[in-house]
Amino acid sequence: MSTTILLCPPIFYDVKYSINPWMKGEKVDHALAIHQWFQLKNVLSHLGLTIKEIAQAPDLPDMVFTANAGTVRGADVVMSNFKYTERKREIEEFSSWFKKEGYTVHHLPKNVSFEGCGDTVINNNLLIGGYGYRSDLKALRMTAEILNLDLLPLKLINPNFYHLDTCFTLLGPESALYYPGAFSSYTISKLKKHLHLIPVSPEEANNFGCNSIVYKHHIIMPANNESLADSLDEKGMECRIIDTSEFLKSGGSLQCMTLWI
Repeated sequence: MSTTILLCPPIFYDVKYSINPWMKGEKVDHALAIHQWFQLKNVLSHLGLTIKEIAQAPDLPDMVFTANAGTVRGADVVMSNFKYTERKREIEEFSSWFKKEGYTVHHLPKNVSFEGCGDTVINNNLLIGGYGYRSDLKALRMTAEILNLDLLPLKLINPNFYHLDTCFTLLGPESALYYPGAFSSYTISKLKKHLHLIPVSPEEANNFGCNSIVYKHHIIMPANNESLADSLDEKGMECRIIDTSEFLKSGGSLQCMTLWI
């Protein structure tokens, strides 16, 4: 299991456009956003994780959501091909960073959309991938092949949960949180063949309860999910709550801001 996470300080974070249903042009409290980000960084450091950082370009407000940069396995990284023009230039920044760090950088054909760990999570030798809104099924297949992984593709059907990491959190090799309203019954049946699924309520899903960070028995969860956190505590996990109000204005939260590398 990786113990290193890539973060991007939200120096120029803002909501300057709308590319998902959550982005409604709400004014960002920049001082509060930086405070919330440092809370996340401090908790991760307290857990013993190694933190690496990439500087944010002034005109790329969503770079803070590093999970979207690509999918990493070992020394290989498959870079994203963002669907929307507003984020495409982030890849130049992230690709340059990974090359300097000594990674083998892979690029998919420009005609396929792929948004990294926003839509993928690796569980042992299985790439669990979401598609339908930001990533193409073809891109998931290519990524799995490059990283020498089997693929479990999951079609997303709810535009409010446009990335897999907004509606699915792997708790461990055998279990996961998920929001049933983001998937078809057929997709859920596929998932149940691989994992024990713990459903979250619509309210918890809208509070981005499935955008939590998991490390060993620790789970870092967005605020206003206290009942969900309590239920996981009872299952032996240790939950910590962080308010991410400013990042929810962009349709992102904790898992979106972290890339395991």
